[in-house]
Amino acid sequence: MRVRTLVAVLALAFAPAATPRLAYAAPPGGPAPTAADLATAKKLFQTGLKLYNEGSYREALASFEKADAIAPRASLQRNIAQCHRDLKEFAEAYDAYGVLLAKFGSSMSAADRRSVMRAIEELGTLTGGVRVTVTEPAATVTIDDRDVGTTPLPAPLRVNLGAHVVTVHKAGLEPIRKEVRLSGGDEVTVGGSMRPEVTTGHLVVNAPPGTKVEVFVDGADVGPAPWEGDVKPGAHVVESKGPGEFSAPRTIEVPRHERIELALELASSAGRVQIDAHIADAAVAIDGKEVGKGVWEGTLPAGEHTLVIEAPGYRPYTRPFLVHAGETFVEDARLESVTGEAPPRYEGLYSGLAFFGFATPTGASNGLAKDCPGAPCTTSSPLGAGLGVRVGYSFGWIAVEGLAFGSYDHSSGTDTYGAGPSGVARDESYEFHRFGGGVAVGARVASKDPHLRFTGALLGGFATMGTIFRQDASTPDGASTSEQTSGTQSYTAPLLAMDAGVLVGWANGAKLHVSLLTMLQFVGGPVYAPGFGTTNLATGTFTSPALSVAQGTQVFLGPMLGFDFGL
Repeated sequence: MRVRTLVAVLALAFAPAATPRLAYAAPPGGPAPTAADLATAKKLFQTGLKLYNEGSYREALASFEKADAIAPRASLQRNIAQCHRDLKEFAEAYDAYGVLLAKFGSSMSAADRRSVMRAIEELGTLTGGVRVTVTEPAATVTIDDRDVGTTPLPAPLRVNLGAHVVTVHKAGLEPIRKEVRLSGGDEVTVGGSMRPEVTTGHLVVNAPPGTKVEVFVDGADVGPAPWEGDVKPGAHVVESKGPGEFSAPRTIEVPRHERIELALELASSAGRVQIDAHIADAAVAIDGKEVGKGVWEGTLPAGEHTLVIEAPGYRPYTRPFLVHAGETFVEDARLESVTGEAPPRYEGLYSGLAFFGFATPTGASNGLAKDCPGAPCTTSSPLGAGLGVRVGYSFGWIAVEGLAFGSYDHSSGTDTYGAGPSGVARDESYEFHRFGGGVAVGARVASKDPHLRFTGALLGGFATMGTIFRQDASTPDGASTSEQTSGTQSYTAPLLAMDAGVLVGWANGAKLHVSLLTMLQFVGGPVYAPGFGTTNLATGTFTSPALSVAQGTQVFLGPMLGFDFGL
């Protein structure tokens, strides 16, 4: 049996050295073992034999290897090979049998040598070979992270079947790494030349097409985007700057040997600037270059700039300012007069009181005027007057304004009737009185000048008006008369008001407001006042039917004179 054969062979392994059958080999580079060494080796052998018989092959192997290190024997080497085989470490067993032949083959019997050769042949089918042909000398070879020698290697390395990782490395050079998979009896070759070690990573920075920005890596300008180059492994801060765009700093981790690509996300690096000098002919200059008169709006690169405003009669206005990317800087400049007077302001609250008179170019719109084709009837166009109050807030050239007004107008008409189906012969005269008011809101524009400003407004709202009329009837000879007055008839209509004129006076003080006012009231269908019914005259009776007091679009046109206060 194998164990008993092993024991029988090893029982005499550590007999006295004088026994001819018990030749031993001295440890490499050392003297022959002493009697004490032999005793220690024998004890280790006995321990290994006991462990082996118990099936503890790993522990038995350790004892045999220690004994072999003290007093090498062919039998110990055979036991080492057998332990590896029992542990299914076929490559190690293959190598151990090879050592057995190399050290002790010359002293072995022919039968023992054949037995070892058969074992090596069997293990050859259970293992594979790795031949390392790397030409770089003194490079360390590892298989599965285990050192197996240094180059040049004189023979292939025996490994177990399956997948393995073979690495050849040396300080200052790039390692050669190869994954291999071996079947029974296979041999693979790992070769090549070793190049100097690469200690950097590769960074690529891209920008959107058409953009012009400089790339900064760790604060250093490395060139325009797109850019790529080698950098040290680790974290790097990448940003970009251009005349109109920039990207915020980003921290990028670049591993050694790897290529990392970064796409820049650009934002505007400019800000908007709004300058208002409140003086029409003031020269506005930025960074020594004139950019406009009175007001200026545009974009500037982010950073510090200098504003200078100059106007005749005013002290120069100078101010440094800072523009932030994506933000708007507003400068509401107030120049100081050389006389010490404050410059005029064109922003803020204002109010006005105005008187206006008006006529209606389209004529009266009451029923009498509409039905009267001419003689023997006559009508007059309404004439009137009113009072308006304005309140607004100016933003410079334009203002938001509200208007409240009251007005009165008068018109008249006459009609002559002969005796007949209409009743008795008579003369009728009418007096129409319209009164009321309204409100409107809209926008006003005005030029900028300290003393003379052109202005105009467009406002919309509604008007509520009441109308009464008086009817006087008399016989042709005047002997009999009748007087009647209607009740108040009201209507509410949409209103559109417009004016255009001038403001004359002092900026930020009282001003005379002279303009032409136009108001449109959109009444629509006729508004009727009830008739008076039957009326008696000395010569007979007649009936006064319902009479319309307004219809269609009412147009009021006339001058407006008032005063403005504030701006």
